[in-house]
Amino acid sequence: MVGDQQVYKTPSANVVVAMANLDRLPNTPECQGVRSSIRAHLIAVMGQTATLLKRVQAISYTEVSFDQTHRSQTSPQPSERHRSRSPNNHKKDVGRDNRGRDAGDYHE
Repeated sequence: MVGDQQVYKTPSANVVVAMANLDRLPNTPECQGVRSSIRAHLIAVMGQTATLLKRVQAISYTEVSFDQTHRSQTSPQPSERHRSRSPNNHKKDVGRDNRGRDAGDYHE
């Protein structure tokens, strides 16, 4: 709601309602001038909204394309991948106990 008027989620729905409300104004010379002016501004807003939407979509598409291209060029090939750093992939230190000391060493 804006003030006491219900508004809709999309610009096009709001323009349709505004145009319908303009058509309900009396057909006097004063109202015709106001109606023409408001109608021109509403049509301009719809064109500007469409242009902005196209720009946003183009930018989003460009970013996604760049990200996918950049990722595929910089990511290692399967044969170049390094082993995981998980403890299961590391070699066990032979001759060491679980505290990193040489097995058989006596420490108090």
